[in-house]
Formats: sequence, C-alpha cells, structure tokens
Amino acid sequence: MIRQKILIVDDKEDNLFSLEQILKEADADIIRAQNGNEALAASLNHEFALALLDVQMPAMDGYELAEWLRSETKTKELPIIFVSAVY
Repeated sequence: MIRQKILIVDDKEDNLFSLEQILKEADADIIRAQNGNEALAASLNHEFALALLDVQMPAMDGYELAEWLRSETKTKELPIIFVSAVY
C-alpha cells in the first residue's frame, strides 16, 4: 500500500514540529514547507492527500497559497485545513 502524503506549511519551525508530532500517528509521509514558495514546489513534486496551511506567513499567506492550489488541476481537489496560532 502506498503511504499518503500530508503537506504542512508554516513559517515557524516550532509550529511545524508541533503539527508533525500530532500527525505522527496518521501513518503518512509528512512533507514540510516554511513558506508558500516551498509549498508550491512541493505540490509539483508530490501528490498530497491533505494540506495544512498557516494563515499568516510573509510574502504569500495561507489564503493566497490555497487560491493558487485551487487554480491548478493537480491540486484543485486537495483538502485544505487552515491553521492559525494565536499567542
């Protein structure tokens, strides 16, 4: 059976680490990106079952990234969960 891949995108390393720990039991490969451009590159190289996107990131926020993902045939059906950390 092919393992599913989950994309997590956040500009803060601590948040990426926390999300990765939470998703460990999902029995999926976790692909990390620290900004929208890294996430776009990853989406060209992988087929994702799910994407978790931080809402607030510099340069390209999670909403802009989601808009781009929805515009591409390969990722238009990708389930997206928005993540926001409030301190």
